[in-house]
Amino acid sequence: MIETIGIASTIEAIDIMLKTADVRVFQQNKTDPARITTFITGDVSSVLAAIDVGKQIAERTGALVAYSVIPTVDQQTLASLIIENQKNDVRNYENRC
Repeated sequence: MIETIGIASTIEAIDIMLKTADVRVFQQNKTDPARITTFITGDVSSVLAAIDVGKQIAERTGALVAYSVIPTVDQQTLASLIIENQKNDVRNYENRC
């Protein structure tokens, strides 16, 4: 996951992540009007590569808040992310793993 400030910086980071590695956007949460957390999924090496380039773009624009990679996410953690997202009425993406 990568957390950024601003829609333009978020789009730029996501674009480069998707172009760099075989990953998909799993979910996106808007935690406040400007802060966006984007969750991506794929094999561990692809996610690491994608986060690395996304992080570089976000740092360059001053938009990086945080980032993290969970190599093998527990299904309960995954389920809680989905439930929380639905509670907050945040956009879900169709391509989920």
